[in-house]
Amino acid sequence: MNELIFESFPKLNTQRLFLRQITQEDEKSLFEVLSNEVTCEYLTHNAVNDIAYIKRLINGMQRFFDEKQRIRWGIAQKQDNSLIGHCGFFDIDKSNCCAEISYCLKNELWGQGIMTEVLYAVLDYAFHRIGLNRVQADVFDGNTASARVLTKCGMQLEGIAREKYLKNGTFIDAAQYAILRRDFK
Repeated sequence: MNELIFESFPKLNTQRLFLRQITQEDEKSLFEVLSNEVTCEYLTHNAVNDIAYIKRLINGMQRFFDEKQRIRWGIAQKQDNSLIGHCGFFDIDKSNCCAEISYCLKNELWGQGIMTEVLYAVLDYAFHRIGLNRVQADVFDGNTASARVLTKCGMQLEGIAREKYLKNGTFIDAAQYAILRRDFK
């Protein structure tokens, strides 16, 4: 695995988007994304109601990157560089060249192919620059849109982790998807 990716924050471009580092200047935009109940319905955490939490979150993202443990890109529209979501790797297993990916996008922008565009760019980076062999993702039961995005990007359903997550007092099943470098097109 190429750890040089952690030397400076990698910037990625797609047709419509910049994938860039999230900074404190993004706190209001990130708060707007993460304070929306609909946007957060299928995330492991509930909607945020405290902007101070967002400040700590952004600091944590930087700390994890500096410690070469995680990478989280801000998804920004090229037209105005406004933050509309985030995507990145956590649980990076350097010895086995694999990682888990998660993502979030403002619900007003769902269904426009944005997250598929983001995931293609991030998976390409993972396999061809980082040197990962496997990327996996969990999808909450009922989140058919996210499952469709992962499938479009070539990920395959590997199974169901029964009652893997606890949210608002309810255990939730998670569909586990993954893709290998050799299967990525």
